[in-house]
Amino acid sequence: MRPMTAAQVAAVLGGELLPGTDPAAQVTGAVIDSRQAGPGQLFVAIPGEHADGADFAAAAVTAGSPFALVQRPVPAPGVLVPDAVAGLGALARLALADLRQGGPGPLVIALTGSVGKTTAKDLLARICTDQGPTVAPVGSFNNHLGLPLTVLRADTTTRFLVLEMGANHVGEIAHLAAIAPPDVAVELGVVPAHLGEFGSIEAIAATKAELVQGLRPGGTAVLNADDPRVMAMAPLAPGPVLTFGLGPGADIRGERVATAADGTLELLVAGHPIRTRLVGEHLAPNVVAAVAAGVAAGMDLTAAVASLNGAGPDSPGRMALVPLVGGATLVDDSYNANPASLAGALRTTASLARAAGRPAWAVLGEMLELGPAGPAEHVAAGRLAAELGFARLYAVGEAVRPALQGAADAGMAPQALEFWPDDTGLAAHLMAAARQEFIVIKGSHGSGIWRVAARLAADAGVPAAGGGGA
Repeated sequence: MRPMTAAQVAAVLGGELLPGTDPAAQVTGAVIDSRQAGPGQLFVAIPGEHADGADFAAAAVTAGSPFALVQRPVPAPGVLVPDAVAGLGALARLALADLRQGGPGPLVIALTGSVGKTTAKDLLARICTDQGPTVAPVGSFNNHLGLPLTVLRADTTTRFLVLEMGANHVGEIAHLAAIAPPDVAVELGVVPAHLGEFGSIEAIAATKAELVQGLRPGGTAVLNADDPRVMAMAPLAPGPVLTFGLGPGADIRGERVATAADGTLELLVAGHPIRTRLVGEHLAPNVVAAVAAGVAAGMDLTAAVASLNGAGPDSPGRMALVPLVGGATLVDDSYNANPASLAGALRTTASLARAAGRPAWAVLGEMLELGPAGPAEHVAAGRLAAELGFARLYAVGEAVRPALQGAADAGMAPQALEFWPDDTGLAAHLMAAARQEFIVIKGSHGSGIWRVAARLAADAGVPAAGGGGA
């Protein structure tokens, strides 16, 4: 964002300066964690379930923030507004509009989809960074807080602003697209996820379509040609439509998808070979989508492909292979999960294990927000693990217990099935029991299963998914 004074922030947000606030104090970005406060950073005091950011406003100012954005008076310099979250979003919308005033400003490329958003975002960010100054989210900053914080990192030098947009409810992507209307909108796919919140896959598709509807006039929609629900969004596009996929009808097509000897993904995209450090053939559509998004943004296809040679998982907890002490290998896909991504992780791990002649274990946390479909989806996950030949299955949490029944029904031996009420002590147990296995860890972020992966990876000296955004 361009520098804004406290007086300007108060004026554009309809707020008021607290006593002792210097009207001329300037900010050039924003944070919501007082530990990240510093010179030029507006501290946005978000009221939370367990803590109120306003309680940390004084500490943020002491750490260097010129002032805070608060929704109740605090003993520190600040701008008082009715709603700090709404204020953050409005400030980001105004800051981006300001950068676009009188010129193109940053070219905004936004991605959404039920699976693969962060992987595709990381790949696209690699492509864009090779072409010019780029701002992209850290990890999965894809909600009503993470997206505006990312937008506020853009400035007059930014050429590309890559954004990830997620949603749990109808209308949320429309809200995010109103903050940052995209020039290019990428739709990765629609599969059952957050069904407990949306109620139906049709509602999920309608919500994802809000991104295409939020395009700037003449903006390009980049659509997954292999997904009929995505292709149904084409008439909503206000400008050109570019398709990608693995099937013959795609404008930008991926072919000859294969796993290299070291387990990494390789493929052809529009006839050009790409050898990545990604693990799992189910990630191939994300590679093709990133190339297509680059082309839609005006980049040379050959250059976009070249940027992805050697690309790996830049965000933790997404199909990362971690050699463990003792000889086992962690397949860390623990950041989040839905039925489609879980199936992909299980299939990939089984394939790696078969190729290496080693056993495979699965450690499953709960797939959240599936509503009434939850028990059946966990049963299906256990059944798939058994069918793929997993030697052991750990179900962590009462909601995952049905996975054990699914595995038993598919023929997995009782001694291979373990139920853990929570993750307490599980990492230590795995370290003691494992020898040469591939151990995949997968579950929704809110299940906390990432803690097991984090402990195993820490023992191996590697960062894991860790805590963070939803």
